[in-house]
Amino acid sequence: MYALHKLLWDIRRDATTKERFMADAAAVLDAYGIDGEWRVLMTNLDFKQLYERGVNPYLLYFCAIQLEVDRAEYYARIRGEEVS
Repeated sequence: MYALHKLLWDIRRDATTKERFMADAAAVLDAYGIDGEWRVLMTNLDFKQLYERGVNPYLLYFCAIQLEVDRAEYYARIRGEEVS
């Protein structure tokens, strides 16, 4: 989980990491050594499942904001609501 938290932190703090993730998430996930279930959840930006599996909510929220996920959409996803 450390690698995932590091990625979330880096997306929040480093515009280059954010841009790289938005352009090619798979390459960034590879670079951070994130695989398996975590990789699927990050690829899909499944905030609800990430939160429920213990990802730091502070890092998760601010990463979502950096990835240009609207606040209302973020909260809807956390609640498990369908987002169009």
